[in-house]
Amino acid sequence: MKAKKLLAILVLAAFVLPVVLSACGSQATPTAAPQPTEAPAATEAPAATEAPAATEAPTEAPAQPESPLGIKPEDLQGVTITFWHVWSRGTGEELQKMVDEFNATNEWGITVQAENQQGYGQMFDKMNAAINSGDLPNLVVGYNNQMLAWDDAGGVIADMAPYVDDPVYGLSKEDQADFYPAFWSQDVVNGKRLGFPVMRSAQVMFYNETWAKELGFDSPPKTVDEFKAQSCAAAKANNEDDNPDNDGTGGYILYPGASVITNWIWAFGGEITDNSGKYTFTTPAAQTALEYLKDMYDEGCAWSGVNKYPNPEFATRQALFTTSSIAGIPYQEKAMKENNSTDEWTLIPFPSISGTPVMDVYGPSFAIVKSTPEQELASWLFIKWFTTPENQAKWVEASGYFPTRDTTFNYLEDYVKSHPRWAAVREAVLNGYGKFEPRDASWSSVRKAMGDTLAQIFQEGFSKDQIPQVLKDLQDQAEEAYAEYHE
Repeated sequence: MKAKKLLAILVLAAFVLPVVLSACGSQATPTAAPQPTEAPAATEAPAATEAPAATEAPTEAPAQPESPLGIKPEDLQGVTITFWHVWSRGTGEELQKMVDEFNATNEWGITVQAENQQGYGQMFDKMNAAINSGDLPNLVVGYNNQMLAWDDAGGVIADMAPYVDDPVYGLSKEDQADFYPAFWSQDVVNGKRLGFPVMRSAQVMFYNETWAKELGFDSPPKTVDEFKAQSCAAAKANNEDDNPDNDGTGGYILYPGASVITNWIWAFGGEITDNSGKYTFTTPAAQTALEYLKDMYDEGCAWSGVNKYPNPEFATRQALFTTSSIAGIPYQEKAMKENNSTDEWTLIPFPSISGTPVMDVYGPSFAIVKSTPEQELASWLFIKWFTTPENQAKWVEASGYFPTRDTTFNYLEDYVKSHPRWAAVREAVLNGYGKFEPRDASWSSVRKAMGDTLAQIFQEGFSKDQIPQVLKDLQDQAEEAYAEYHE
């Protein structure tokens, strides 16, 4: 108890003594307080000049974000990745130049080895073989349905989301928002980012404006009736001129590939899958679309060209319309020059029954194949570099593909001016005419079935009343392919 009392007395003294001393001090100098010359002393109490001392703490560098990947930059030194792609000739050469630039300039010392696998079909088969052998690349280009098939076959495709969103190695929210929303979400399936939208293409029509005006048409067709009228007028012109070699040509060169027929089904208000993703080919819209094309074929307003890529036929007025991807623009320009054609031509989306055009937008993406953490990150860093606006612009100029992010156009002003046909695609995309093919692992098989099955409609001796059975056969094949991946 004595100790507690002593402690209480000491604490009380600690508080009281300064007060007493302060009081004594003020009484000792009663004449100093009113002196006006000392008034500033009161204003100095806040120590205005000392205020920055409170803000000196933030001069320390803010803590840098840490990557949850657990990989340091030095871990990437000397990492080599293999990149399987599909580009050859001039486009392949430009791709290699970009790869060489990345190898020479990237801060991590990563080396990319690019290997051409010929085409998408060959790529698909080689990846399937590699899944079985285990001899896989680190980075691969393909369509999202192909990536789904590869992932279903061996679980080999890495989810890219952790790399995209990484606070150190990923893309900022501003950069992510720069990608066109439809393209950005196209490779995300069941919450997993299978690929990254590096580029996009579209199935469009080439349209000879000069010849159309000579035939009396001042603008491209917007409806299916207008399309047929112009096609038939061109066919009639060739049949009635003095050149017998072009008889039976002139209208629309019909290639019954999956992307073309899909566009026509959309044009008649149909879909090829339902809300659950299952295929729907036996619909009134699909039948009407094929009957429309069959009528044009039987009436001589459409014909099957001798080439899958009828660039010479279009250049020599054997067709007022052909279909192509936008990647075919350079080849058509070359054909026009080789055939000394001065006709003006452009790209247009597919006309429709409603008058609102449709356009199949598709394209390959880059996918990361599961490997070591360092190789997966290195693959992502190459993709990130490749899709910066500056580099994406270089790729557009080399390949003719459409960019997937908006600010890329800041670096394409000269290209747009010198490639007005390519620029027409941007207008169609911004107007919302684009639609997308199914994102399903079975789509590769169904695409092939569409081409093989529907080609018979445009052969001699085939009648329109057989179309329902052809669509039923296609539906059966599609359901079988779908079941392989979902049941």
